[in-house]
Amino acid sequence: MNKFLDKMEEKMLPMVEAVQSNKYLSAIQYGMMAMMPLMMVGAFCCVISDFPLEAYQTFMAGVFGEELWANWNWSYMNVATMGICSIAAIIGTTYQLAKKDKINTTPAIIVALMSFFLVMAFTEDGSGFLFVEFSARNLFLALLISIITEAIYNFCIKKKLTIKMPESVPAFVSQQFTAVIPAAICCFLFLIVRVLAEKSSFGNVSNIIYTILQAPLTNLGTSFVGTIICTILNSLIWMFGIHGTNVIQTVWTPLWQAARDANLQVYIQNAQAVRPFIVTDAFGDMIIFLTGTGLTLPLILEMIFTCKSERIKAVGKTALIPGIFNVNEPIIFGLPIVLNPVMLIPFVLSPVVCVSIAYFTMKVGIVPRPTGTPVPWTLPAPFGGWMMTGSWLGGALQIVLLVVSGVIYWPFIKMLDKQYISEENDAKENAE
Repeated sequence: MNKFLDKMEEKMLPMVEAVQSNKYLSAIQYGMMAMMPLMMVGAFCCVISDFPLEAYQTFMAGVFGEELWANWNWSYMNVATMGICSIAAIIGTTYQLAKKDKINTTPAIIVALMSFFLVMAFTEDGSGFLFVEFSARNLFLALLISIITEAIYNFCIKKKLTIKMPESVPAFVSQQFTAVIPAAICCFLFLIVRVLAEKSSFGNVSNIIYTILQAPLTNLGTSFVGTIICTILNSLIWMFGIHGTNVIQTVWTPLWQAARDANLQVYIQNAQAVRPFIVTDAFGDMIIFLTGTGLTLPLILEMIFTCKSERIKAVGKTALIPGIFNVNEPIIFGLPIVLNPVMLIPFVLSPVVCVSIAYFTMKVGIVPRPTGTPVPWTLPAPFGGWMMTGSWLGGALQIVLLVVSGVIYWPFIKMLDKQYISEENDAKENAE
C-alpha cells in the first residue's frame, strides 16, 4: 500500500502543483471568492423570503403587505446580489490577473467592465441591459472577457503602447492615461464581436458562449461521471496533504455556479418545477464536502465513543466541533488521514458511495434537486440539506449519508485503533 501511495504521489503532485500555480486558474478562483458576499447576503434573503411554513408566510404577508412581501427578495434583493455575480467575478478575476502581472489594477478592471457591457444584450425596446445578463448565466463570458482584456492591457503596458504624460503630471492622472490605448483596442475589438454575433443565428455574444461553451461544459461537469471524478480526485489530493477542495473548486466552481443559476431561474418561476441540474455548488458543499472531505463526522464520533486509543480519542474530541461545521483539517492532519494507508480506502470510498446515493435519489425524484439558493458552506447537517433543496428531505438525506459513511469507516478505524493501542502500550513499556 505504501508503494501505491508513493506512486500516486509521484504522478499526481506535478499535476496539482501545475493547477495551483496556474495564473489564470488562481485568478478565476479569486474571482469566484469575490462573489461570496453577494451570494451569502442573497442566500439569507432567500431563507427569510421562502421559509417553507405556510403560517410564517401568511404572518409576514399580513405585516408587510402581500405585494411587498412577494417582491422584496426576488424583484429587488436577488437582482442586486446574486443577480450581479458576473460583474463581481470580472472585478475579482481582473484584479488578481493585473496584480500578478504587476500592473495598475483599477484601469484594468474598468477596461474589463467596459468590454463586458459592450457585448451585453439589450432589452427589446433598447432602453437598457437585460438584468439576467449580469447573473451567473454569463459567468463564463465574464471570465473570458477578464482574461482577454487584462492580457491586452498588460501587453500594451509592457510594450509601452501607452500615452505618456509629462513627469509633472500627478501619478494617478498619468496612470489613467496609460489605459486609453488598451481601452480603445478592447472597445473596437468587442464592438466587432458584438456586431458579428448579432448577425449570426445566435443573436448575441451571450448566447454564443452559453450554447457552445458554457452549457456543454456545465452538463459534463455536473454529470454523474464528472461528479464522481471530482469526488475521487478531491480525496486523493487530500491524501498527500494538499488542500484538494481548493484545487477541485478552481476547476469545477464555474460549472457548478452556472448550474446553480439555471436551477434558480426555474425555482423563481415555479418552486414546484423540477430543476435541470442535480449537481450545483450547494450540492458540492452539502454532499461532496459534507462535514469536510471524506464525510468524516461519523468517523470522529466513532473515534470518541468506540475507540480505546488515547491518541485517537484526543484527536476526535479536538475535531468534533469543526467537523460539525464542515471543517475537518484537524482529523485529516491529526489522525492522520494524510499518507495513511489504512484510511485511504474509506476516505475515497465513503464520499463516492454517498455522492452516488445522493445523485440517484435526486435523479429519481425521492429528494428534490437543489433550488439554486446559495447555502453557506459551514451550515451543519441537516440544516444545510434542507436549505439546499427547500425540503426536509434534503436534511434527511444528509443524515442517511452520514450513517452510511460511519458504516464504511467502522472496520478501518477499529483496525487503526488496534495499531495505535499497540504502539501506545509499547511506548509505556519502554518508558518503564
